[in-house]
Amino acid sequence: MTENQSSKKKFYCLYIKTGCEWDYVKEIQPLLDSPETPCTGKLYCLGKQMRLKNGKEYTDTLFQSYVFWETDNLSRIQDIKDEEGFIGFLPNDKEIKPLSARDTELVTSFLKYGSVIPILNVRFDVNDRIVIVDGLFKGMEGFISDVNRSNKRINFEVTLMDGKRILSLSYQELQKKEEK
Repeated sequence: MTENQSSKKKFYCLYIKTGCEWDYVKEIQPLLDSPETPCTGKLYCLGKQMRLKNGKEYTDTLFQSYVFWETDNLSRIQDIKDEEGFIGFLPNDKEIKPLSARDTELVTSFLKYGSVIPILNVRFDVNDRIVIVDGLFKGMEGFISDVNRSNKRINFEVTLMDGKRILSLSYQELQKKEEK
């Protein structure tokens, strides 16, 4: 392994007790950022902005029970494992391996837009097909498995760690400007 390869940060997937993902990151990240230790990475809990029928918005996890750890140094692995809510490393806690190149590309593509994916801007074309206007999922209509117009939700199918995952995201419909 060359020096350049060994210093390159890799992503690992942590399996965390459902509902504890955000708190886990809040508790552990300060330990990883501690000035007494060399930088040992960054934790990410990917989220999505959602809207209820009544208009109330909230943030939910994108991949339930998953927290991603970007690091080039596994020296703080015991701190990661000792925190309340930690279940294991995926896909196998006995043989800790980084995410594949394809999975890393998926995670980093989400992170380009921040750790929380905003509500999607869409419109429906003349054939009543949904069109994503901007953002991360623009042009990805082929990966939509379902559109729920009454709840304003779109379900996307993605592959992560050799398994299919359904991502349910909120959307808001943009009205076409009427031409005068």
